Amino acid sequence: MAITWITRLRAAATSLCRTVRHYQLLCAKESFCIQRNFSVTAIQRSNPDDVAIVTKWRDSVLGRQAVLWDRMDSRQVTLLDQTIRPYLPCNYPSMPRNPKIGDVAQGTAMPPSAHLVYFPSHANELELSPDGYHADEAPPEPFSQRVWAGARIEFNISNPLRVGEMASQTKSIESVQVKERQNADPLVVVGLTLSIHNTNGLCVTEFRDLIYMKPVYLQRRVLKYNRAPDFCHEIIPTEVLMFRYSALSWNSHRIHYDSVYARNVEHHPGLLVHGPLTCTLLLQLLQANMPKGMTLKTFDYRALSPLYCQQKLTLNGRWMKPLLDSADGSTDSGAKACELWATNDEGGLAMKGVATIVPVAPNGQ
Repeated sequence: MAITWITRLRAAATSLCRTVRHYQLLCAKESFCIQRNFSVTAIQRSNPDDVAIVTKWRDSVLGRQAVLWDRMDSRQVTLLDQTIRPYLPCNYPSMPRNPKIGDVAQGTAMPPSAHLVYFPSHANELELSPDGYHADEAPPEPFSQRVWAGARIEFNISNPLRVGEMASQTKSIESVQVKERQNADPLVVVGLTLSIHNTNGLCVTEFRDLIYMKPVYLQRRVLKYNRAPDFCHEIIPTEVLMFRYSALSWNSHRIHYDSVYARNVEHHPGLLVHGPLTCTLLLQLLQANMPKGMTLKTFDYRALSPLYCQQKLTLNGRWMKPLLDSADGSTDSGAKACELWATNDEGGLAMKGVATIVPVAPNGQ
């Protein structure tokens, strides 16, 4: 009986967290218009059938699950390391290598967010959306333009993904919400849940949010974030980085590698840096500054405005007050929180999140 009630409480908490996240995402998106952080001009106005179209699609996809299997191949994580290491501080830790072939050694714990370059979709090109992204996650026309809105990633520190092992990813659409707005077209917020298991059980859970809208002209405005970082690192993303990460993550969204499409169709000034790539770079910045004996437990972040290729990008981190033990809120469990954020070439906030780190498990995993 106790287990049943615990299960119900956990489910209710998960539902509440996603509701809060959707509210935060809507507020963030609205702030682009209201606070002039990000100016949006609609090309096509809404009509009374829009909500009905999305509702019908929602009813057909809610709860649908897709299971993908993949081996945590050492060459894949080695290529990821080769792709991002030039953009990380020199103190970014190295991973043990196989002395014969040079790849990351079997059994090595995967770096945070490396799961984003595994479990490629089985869809062929004809099954993709016109923009090159996954059609199975997208509502029908006219909501054809997407924004990677953010995610919460939870890592099971006692059972990390390891190089060489088989793992499964279960992805499901958990929520579809139409957000009506005054004097603007509605937004469609699609909430995905991804859970990754190895032979020992759960390794990673990700609650991902995507926002879909009618085609718009996007004009970035600058939202300053006046916090002094404890550590930071500046980079300039290149076309090579965009191509390599797109290939590694099997992400054919054309805004990341097709500059003609990005400029002429979605009206960006250039190629966009992937939201998952920015997330990955922020987490690896944290790894480079991780206190001894600590490991990443969670990362909850929002993407607030786009970052562009060949423009300066600054990765920032700032330690926050120690967290209280989650059991009763009265004792210090040793957990710490770190605020991570990325800014664009004008110093404007582009991505912001909070990572939780905890002491390494006693067994050393």
